[in-house]
Amino acid sequence: MSLPELLNLIPLFVLVFFRTAGLMLSAPLFGSARVPRRVKVMLALVIAAGLVQGVKVPPVMPDNTLLLAAGIAGELIFGLLMGLGVSPTFIAIHWGGEVMGQQMGMNLAETFDPQFGSGGSLVGDMYFMLALVFFLLIRGHHALIDGLAGSFKALPVLSVTVTASLFDIFVGLLTGAMVLAIKLAAPMLVTMLVVDLALGFIGKTMPQINVMNAGLTIRSALGMLVLIVGLMLASNITRDALFDGIGAITSIWKGETAI
Repeated sequence: MSLPELLNLIPLFVLVFFRTAGLMLSAPLFGSARVPRRVKVMLALVIAAGLVQGVKVPPVMPDNTLLLAAGIAGELIFGLLMGLGVSPTFIAIHWGGEVMGQQMGMNLAETFDPQFGSGGSLVGDMYFMLALVFFLLIRGHHALIDGLAGSFKALPVLSVTVTASLFDIFVGLLTGAMVLAIKLAAPMLVTMLVVDLALGFIGKTMPQINVMNAGLTIRSALGMLVLIVGLMLASNITRDALFDGIGAITSIWKGETAI
């Protein structure tokens, strides 16, 4: 490739890079605060360099700095939205674990979670790590990169627009994430409801018993049992939810599902 051709590819490479960088900033695993920023930038540069040859050049490229800046902003925002489209499943799994930890009384020992920028319980972090393991096992990171490559064919650079149907898709993803979180936390919620009812009856019939102290021990013991059984049951739910969620969102990126 000659030098003039390489120079003509620079604006296209910049646009491809910023869409890729947006995905790297917001997608699960890639956008984790545990991954250094330099690694994210280098990964985005390498992926963009590999994709730019297969990206169609727009009929009209920006001919001034203002138009190029507007195009860069559009590509970056679209990349961020692409990553956020996958995140609700992970957030739901983490939230389900947080609810379970709260019911067990384990949220008293919160730790700072750089992924979400706030405190997190041990149970919530455990479920989030479980989701990341399944994400890697089902090659979710490969699916994201493949979906990113397909997005340049379905939605070429400088042609991205936000429509009402796209907003409806995100609302549907958030609704599905909430249902998933309730499914994960339901066994613990039902168990603790029964425990609270039983302790309430005991407290009324035998006031001399310190229900508060006994309740903490009982909730922790039963919670650990439910947690162990729930992990075995939640594994299939988590894997299927991640597989379906990633498949649905990447099919939208590739244009296989109408927006």
